[in-house]
Amino acid sequence: MTIYLYTHPFDDAPQGATLLRLNALRSLRDELAALPGVRVSPVPQGADLEVVLTNVIATDDGPGALDREGGHRILVVRLSRSGERLDFVCSDGRGQSAERQAARRIRNWVAGEDFFSSMSAPTPAGNMRAIA
Repeated sequence: MTIYLYTHPFDDAPQGATLLRLNALRSLRDELAALPGVRVSPVPQGADLEVVLTNVIATDDGPGALDREGGHRILVVRLSRSGERLDFVCSDGRGQSAERQAARRIRNWVAGEDFFSSMSAPTPAGNMRAIA
């Protein structure tokens, strides 16, 4: 599977916002490239899937907000394939970066799985019966 990954530039964006987006784009590229059978392409020709990093939001204004190690970030990602389109949001947390979560969701969408299939739902303890 070949993925065309890109982001749209913001003309009047502050330097910090531009760096935040570029760092997230690089990290997402690395996470996708680490998946078996996935190749990330800088050009759309021959790509099976288009992935756009539409926005990155830093919820912290501290000095570490520009990288995935420092602040808490939210990624907005758009997938397009064969006329289908899907937008989703990932955030840093639960021991995973937003980019790793995004790469897993992309892999699952391509495979046709539900996004939440990797999360285990709590199972009821013992036999339950309804009481009216």
